[in-house]
Amino acid sequence: MESNAASIEHSKPQIHPNNAHDEGFFAVLFDITKKHTLLFTFFFLIPFIVLLISLGLKWYYIFYDTMHYLSDFQSINGKWTDPQNYFSPGIDKYIRELDIAGLVGGIVGIFIGLFLTVTTEKINRQKERLNQQEMDHIKTQTGLLVQATKSLNGIMMEVSGKVNEKVQLMEGTKDVLEGIDKVIELSKIQGNSLLVLSNTAKIEAISPFRMDLVAKHADLKPHELRHATQFDYARRAEALLRDCTDVENKLKETAIYLQKIGSGARVEFVTLNDQNEGSSHAFLKYLGKIFNEHVLVETYRSGSNSALAVNETVPHHNRFMIAMNGQEETDAQSVLIRQLYNQHSQAMREMLDLGVRVTKVNKTLPIQLFISTPRENTPGIQKTLCVCILGSGSNSSGRPSKLTAFLTDDPHIVSSMVELFYDYESDATLNTREFMQKL
Repeated sequence: MESNAASIEHSKPQIHPNNAHDEGFFAVLFDITKKHTLLFTFFFLIPFIVLLISLGLKWYYIFYDTMHYLSDFQSINGKWTDPQNYFSPGIDKYIRELDIAGLVGGIVGIFIGLFLTVTTEKINRQKERLNQQEMDHIKTQTGLLVQATKSLNGIMMEVSGKVNEKVQLMEGTKDVLEGIDKVIELSKIQGNSLLVLSNTAKIEAISPFRMDLVAKHADLKPHELRHATQFDYARRAEALLRDCTDVENKLKETAIYLQKIGSGARVEFVTLNDQNEGSSHAFLKYLGKIFNEHVLVETYRSGSNSALAVNETVPHHNRFMIAMNGQEETDAQSVLIRQLYNQHSQAMREMLDLGVRVTKVNKTLPIQLFISTPRENTPGIQKTLCVCILGSGSNSSGRPSKLTAFLTDDPHIVSSMVELFYDYESDATLNTREFMQKL
């Protein structure tokens, strides 16, 4: 970009209005006569010749034939008394009545008008030249700017291509679960440590209950479920739940496998505290942000052929559905919260039984991480992989919050995510110790 700027500055044309080419008076007059011959003839040449001849005759009469000019001739009986009239009595009378001052003034006026005309034409031509120079300058600058923009676009495309090679964007549960599966698989194949930072101990615990995520996982748009039966919806929700469970089972298998190979690699899980610690219950507080006043929790029967309830007032991302195949309860939201809480606590107990290091934090996590990273001082070239999930569940404002994530194997990005994981883990451990000391 510096070279482009230098070339732009160097190529800038220098405009010097005072040094512009100054055309001569007669050259401009000649151009005017060529362009406007008729106008020049009728409005300058002919009047000038007439005035000049009249002035010459008047001058001759006065200074060279004074007595004849001063004689008072008359017309008697229809005959002009001047025996030596010039041309004719009419022209004689015309010349006698001419005023020399008026004739001289007329000639001077014609030349003044001619001078003004030529001067105006010269000024206009100079302005045109300056405008043309300015236009040429603008064209040059514009051309250089276009070249610089193309060069910058090329650089941006090159940088964007390199970024896209390192970071793969994902959206929706299907892509996210596939990304998490790749991270877990790499840890199992390569013997890497598997680090998980998640609000819930279950993989994508909220997703199977949120209508828009269930629809997207089934490659449908939410409004396409409008005429679906409760049975059809149940099959799609169960498919999403089954995929989440498969990924979770692979995580548990990897935890067992890493312990068996004895490489020192392990699964570490940081998630929300399921117990009331002090005045904070982290997991219930997290659920409280999701199930706010904008959310509607509804029930359905997985074996029913009845159509799903249609609710145009609540957007799909704020509709949560829970299967109720037994006795119906009036407060579906309480049932779903209790179910999610029980699943969270049970999943943590199962991971502890499998030897997974579980750390409980007391504040909601802004992101979720699934990281496969080699242990320190591991010989050879080791690959790293990370899934960073930027949004999940519902936003507290009631606006849609897409489940968006990215997958990357860039070592710099992964190392930053590893540091972030251990920051949360150490912070949670420190807070727990301080709380225990107070007790």
